[in-house]
Amino acid sequence: MTTELSQNLKFLCAEKPSVAAICRDIGINHQQFSKYLTGRSKPSAHNLRRIAQYFGLEDEDLNAPHAQLVRTYRTNRATLETRRADPLSGVFPGDLTKLRPFLGAYQVFFHAPVATDSIVVNTVFLDERNGVVYSRLIEALKGGSVTGRRWTRCDGKAAFQDGRVFVVDTERRDESALSMYVLSPPPRQKRQYLFGTMCFLASLPRRTPYASKVVWKKFDNFRSVRELFETCGVYPEKSVKLDPVVRNYLSSGDFEY
Repeated sequence: MTTELSQNLKFLCAEKPSVAAICRDIGINHQQFSKYLTGRSKPSAHNLRRIAQYFGLEDEDLNAPHAQLVRTYRTNRATLETRRADPLSGVFPGDLTKLRPFLGAYQVFFHAPVATDSIVVNTVFLDERNGVVYSRLIEALKGGSVTGRRWTRCDGKAAFQDGRVFVVDTERRDESALSMYVLSPPPRQKRQYLFGTMCFLASLPRRTPYASKVVWKKFDNFRSVRELFETCGVYPEKSVKLDPVVRNYLSSGDFEY
């Protein structure tokens, strides 16, 4: 008796060299699997999951209407081929469960490349979309006028690997900046901070690689994004407006926290 399950399994098996090879790969009895193909028997919940995982599907996909199963399988296969073409597809986001607690808004502090006795303060946001964590960094430096600012936006991705947060971002234009951050979660008493290092290739006119210690400080209680942007700028290293924890870390001789 043909069922949605048997029809779906026949379609999926046609994509493989042989049913015998499928059974060997899954570790399931060939005779029993043949009963699933003909509709004479239904797999247990355990075997249904093993079969679904083998074909890169969810359990419920195998019992879905055939046209739906075909669409799902082809979409998944196209996505897999795209991921295989991208060598970093498995890196970002890494361990998403451990990365999620770091979502939110941050102030970013690092030494200015053109004046190492000054500290640049930027704003960055980490948010999750479709299982990927994206970064959006805003730099708002004072321009030629008292109230004017020069705005720069960099977009990137974040990952959690081996206890550290990694972020890579870039501007969306030619000859743009490229930045990479390696950040370590702090001790419990400093949980609002991420300490680490960054290196970047600045945009024109000075396209010179530069490295600095960096601190990301989580900004939990803010009334508006404008309030965050108002903190951006370049500050003297000893400015009283800077968080002492940040100032001490950036001015210390140790390059890692």
